[in-house]
Amino acid sequence: MEIAVIFLLFACVVWLAFKLRAERSADKKAALDEAWRIVMSDPNYIHRRRYEERRRADEAEARKAEGL
Repeated sequence: MEIAVIFLLFACVVWLAFKLRAERSADKKAALDEAWRIVMSDPNYIHRRRYEERRRADEAEARKAEGL
């Protein structure tokens, strides 16, 4: 009888941990979906993306040149 109670408690803890993890994962996915919806609805996204990519490439080149 005691073993059954311990097993039941363990099963409840595992179930609760699984539910919390799934809920957190769903919240993160919803936040990511919302962020992409905002980014993709921006009319200047393409221009800004090219600018950011070029800026990061320039920064990487500058860091590389400093290291030499």
